[in-house]
Amino acid sequence: HIHHGSYWQKYHSTAQPVLSLCATNQGRYNCPMSTLARTFRQLSTLLAARRSDWQQTPFVCQTLPWPELAPALLALDETTIDALDADDAKALAWLAPFRADTLAAHQLQLPELARAPHYATPRWSSGIGGRKWAQINDFAANLELTQPILEWCAGKGHLGRLLAQQGAPSVTSLEWNADLCAQGEQLAAQLALHHQFYCADALGDTAATLFTSQQQAIALHACGELHLTFLRHASAANTEALALSPCCYHLIKESHYQPLSRAGQQHDLQLDKHSLRLPLQQQVTGGERIARLRHQELSWRLAFDELQQSLTGHRQYLPLPSFPKRLLSGDFADFVQWACKKKDLACPASIDSKHWLAQAQPRRLLVKRIELVRHRYRYLLELWLLLDKALYLEEQGYQVTLGTFTDLPNTPRRYLLQAHR
Repeated sequence: HIHHGSYWQKYHSTAQPVLSLCATNQGRYNCPMSTLARTFRQLSTLLAARRSDWQQTPFVCQTLPWPELAPALLALDETTIDALDADDAKALAWLAPFRADTLAAHQLQLPELARAPHYATPRWSSGIGGRKWAQINDFAANLELTQPILEWCAGKGHLGRLLAQQGAPSVTSLEWNADLCAQGEQLAAQLALHHQFYCADALGDTAATLFTSQQQAIALHACGELHLTFLRHASAANTEALALSPCCYHLIKESHYQPLSRAGQQHDLQLDKHSLRLPLQQQVTGGERIARLRHQELSWRLAFDELQQSLTGHRQYLPLPSFPKRLLSGDFADFVQWACKKKDLACPASIDSKHWLAQAQPRRLLVKRIELVRHRYRYLLELWLLLDKALYLEEQGYQVTLGTFTDLPNTPRRYLLQAHR
């Protein structure tokens, strides 16, 4: 059920795990369960062996954590670091002399699944962004519309509405926000579709009752606990077909990810929320302005940390929450006032912005050098999470397909897990 473009390269060192898969033609796999489990186990071995690469917290580090990489990392200037980090292939080639096993693991590529024949925009799709519309159409292109549809965490039900127009027998969209449900119902009524909304909390007790055996349950970019609950409810109800694109793996109830499959529980990587955020750090849109804002945000966060350590006398990193990017259009002093308020610190009457920003510069370079290495494990960690879910569904008696349903410029969260009884 998993496809790769070429066999993973084998290296002579027995200390380096080698991963392999059985192959068939036409980009699909009918491998025995043991092959998928063996692949997962070998990927688990690699990630466990390289834990010190991906589990670092860059903002907390005072020095580079890898002595063997330090000379090569220190030889890179900031412009080169940024260019490498933006290009996975070049970054992996740079890392290869030090981490041949990590490069080999990236030879595993999931197959491209179906894409929509076109992205024509009907009148009712007004207001849906171009990339979002492409995602919806590509997701729909992979579904067989022979069963009633349950759309999980639907928002206004854009995906469900498209499926109803394409001939789904009926569509039920679950959404907790009453305003979104009302807007979705209005749009469905205008188009005279068999499309109803169920307004409820997906994590509540009643949501499980929406799953039936004669049904196809779908979830496009369901976050964390929402997609885990989706999988549990669907398998418990013996739902005939599932289609899931996971997102935001860190939004879970527990402090660490709880693997679903028996293999995942046996080879648990103990992924905390910091590690679960790593796959989400890939950017595919933006341009120069967005890159400049990211650089500025990193500098300001670190400069504030230098200032707060001076104020408190504690040499410990103080994390800040996410903030509206409009703050970056003001002065650094305004940002400090906001940050001090968030952290219940007395804000200095006078702030020497130039001094604190200069203090942050060495730490900014340190963070970027560490992230250059950490980011090479984004895909591998996400693949581990996807395989855990695929194995879980196979354990529940499903046949599973895993691949990419849309193109990378549309979204990095482009993986589609499909399962059929």
